[in-house]
Amino acid sequence: MILFTSVTNHSFRKAGFAYLGLTVFSIVFTFVYEHFSYGESSPYMRLMFLAPLAGMVLCFLSLWQMTWLTNRLSLLLFNSTLGIIASGCLIKGIIEISGRSTSMEQPYWYAAIVFLAMSLLAGLTQTKKTSHNVNQPSRLARHSKA
Repeated sequence: MILFTSVTNHSFRKAGFAYLGLTVFSIVFTFVYEHFSYGESSPYMRLMFLAPLAGMVLCFLSLWQMTWLTNRLSLLLFNSTLGIIASGCLIKGIIEISGRSTSMEQPYWYAAIVFLAMSLLAGLTQTKKTSHNVNQPSRLARHSKA
C-alpha cells in the first residue's frame, strides 16, 4: 500500500516551480547587475541560471521516477548542490566583472561535487521498507480514528 505518492508528486511539482522562479530571478539579476557594471560581463554570471534550470528539469523528470531523487535526503542534498553551484557562479561572476582574478570559487566546485555524490549515493542506495501486514491497520489509520 502506497500512502505518500501524492505527497511526493506534490513536493516535486512545488520544487519544480520554485526552480522556475529561481531561474527567472537569476536571469533578471544577471541583466540588472550587468547593466550597472558599465558594460562588463561574465560568462559565469550569464550561465548561473542553468543551475536552477537543471533542478527544474530533474524535478519534473522525478515525477515519472526517471531520476535518482527518490527520497527526501537525496532531494535535499541535490538542492544543496544546486545552491552551491549557483553561489560559485555568482562569486566568480562578481570577481570577473570587477576586473580581478582569483581562485576563491574553487572550493564551491569541490563542495558541489561532494554533495552531488552524496545525493546520488542516498538516492541509489535507498533501503527498501518492509511491507505492512494487510490485516493490521497502519499507524496512520490508527491515529486518524482518534
